[in-house]
Amino acid sequence: MSTSKKDVSNQSVKEQTNELRAKYPIFTAILESIPDMDLKEVVSVLVLVDPVRSALKTHATRLSFIGEDKALDQMVEEKIYELKKKHATLAGILERFHKMDLKETAVGLLGIDAMESLLKLRMLVILAS
Repeated sequence: MSTSKKDVSNQSVKEQTNELRAKYPIFTAILESIPDMDLKEVVSVLVLVDPVRSALKTHATRLSFIGEDKALDQMVEEKIYELKKKHATLAGILERFHKMDLKETAVGLLGIDAMESLLKLRMLVILAS
């Protein structure tokens, strides 16, 4: 998602939010709140993107290459527990990780990237106003 000056508006944030909600329903709870977030909220969710992406990649690795691995499963569980404890907004997404197959995990990886772009767009709108 590229952003030009004409794209940086509250309307563009709302339009892209609706588009992403349809594509990535796992992120609906967060996506719905992005258009109304203030700068602090945007930044607090934005810093969580990498840990969630990391957990998704670990899960994808397990599904793709490793198969059943109790140690890796435990590591993912611990990461998920930490994130859920600190950030209740992500709880719904994080609770689904172990139930996700490879296709759903791949969609999640695309969705987290799209959500990161939308958060950055919202941040630009806030900073420009």
